[in-house]
This record gives sequence, structure tokens and C-alpha cells, in this order.
Amino acid sequence: MSTQLDTELVLVNVAVYISIAAGLIQGRRREAMTLVGTGAVFNQLELALRKRFPDLPKGFTLREGLYKVRALEPALGWDQIGRSLEGYEAYRYGGEPIPSGEHPELMKLIRKLRSAW
Repeated sequence: MSTQLDTELVLVNVAVYISIAAGLIQGRRREAMTLVGTGAVFNQLELALRKRFPDLPKGFTLREGLYKVRALEPALGWDQIGRSLEGYEAYRYGGEPIPSGEHPELMKLIRKLRSAW
């Protein structure tokens, strides 16, 4: 009886440690998304747009690139993408504080652009 109880306790401990590890991984992933939420996400977006649309002019704006993508990916949250871009432009060109928080729709867009390569 004791051996069965020991085995069950070991299995419960393993399950608890796996849950803790999964939680830590999710937390780090969210933290990375927040860090990417600064200017880095827009750098990734620019690179993805250049690779996906090599015909874009050398000094294209993100708005020009997003205009091309919008027709291909109408199901994305374009209102949220637009607000993220406005916040980034206010930071980049208007001296406003850098936007904080996550940009899930932009990350979705970047993943879709990368999957099209």
C-alpha cells in the first residue's frame, strides 16, 4: 500500500512541477511580448513587409506597407493595428512616450507575413 501511495505522490509532484514550469514559460512569453511591444515590433513589421513585398519603394512608410497587406488579410483587427501604429508614430515623430503594452494583432500580422515567404 505504501509503494502505491509513494508512486501517486511522485506523480502528483511531477504534475505540480510541470504546471509551475508551464506557468513560468507563459509568463516569460508574455514578458517578451511586452518588450517587443516597444519599437522592436515595428522593426519586425518593417522587415516582414520588405520581405513579403519586395516591390515597396526604398523609403516606404509603414502605412504604405500596411495598405498593401490590408487587402490580403482583411480578417485581422485593423482598428487595433491602426491605434498601435498611431501610438508608434506619435512616439517616433511627435516626441510622445513610447507606447507600452502588448500588440497582439501586430504580432499576428507579422506571423502571417512571415508564413507567406
